[in-house]
Amino acid sequence: MPSAFPDAAPNQVLGDQPRELGWDGLAKVLDAISPSVDTRVPLTPAEVATRIEGLIRTERLPEALAEVEKRLVAEASRSTPGTDVQLMFMQARLFTEMNRLNEAETTYQRMTMRFPELPEPWNNLAALYVRRDELDQARRALEQAVMINPKYAVAQANLGDVQLSLALRAYQRAAAAGVPGLTPRIRSVKNLIEAPAK
Repeated sequence: MPSAFPDAAPNQVLGDQPRELGWDGLAKVLDAISPSVDTRVPLTPAEVATRIEGLIRTERLPEALAEVEKRLVAEASRSTPGTDVQLMFMQARLFTEMNRLNEAETTYQRMTMRFPELPEPWNNLAALYVRRDELDQARRALEQAVMINPKYAVAQANLGDVQLSLALRAYQRAAAAGVPGLTPRIRSVKNLIEAPAK
């Protein structure tokens, strides 16, 4: 009886692709001559940063932190000098976002010692101090950032905000101690602090 599918082999299940014998042989040859070492080109620091930023954006923070820490270990074991500072910033940022504030602080402090020319770690330390209401310490950190780079506008603005908060605190303490007439100043400083940045 003739088959309704003339190209089908007698024992072939319809829908299955017939086996192509020529490619198996070629595949074996290619497997035999393929290199035994990993020949992939490693990601550049910019590509690593982009990948980690993508993980952070999608809120895959533990995965992003694991990637950062893996890269930092690889950096420490390489024979050439240098450090990817961006990785350290990402690590501290992830610690902050994961509410691991002591580890973030330690990372930023380590950066201030290893890279004294960078004002950003000082600014970021100040942000952590403000969260803990340690305004004097935040002011000192921001003064250090501004001393390193007087044109670092973010640190300048943050220093102004911290100084306003310190002024408010001082006026409130003075008023509580009985100094008269400070209510208008307290109100003015509060208005400055609460005014949205434009």
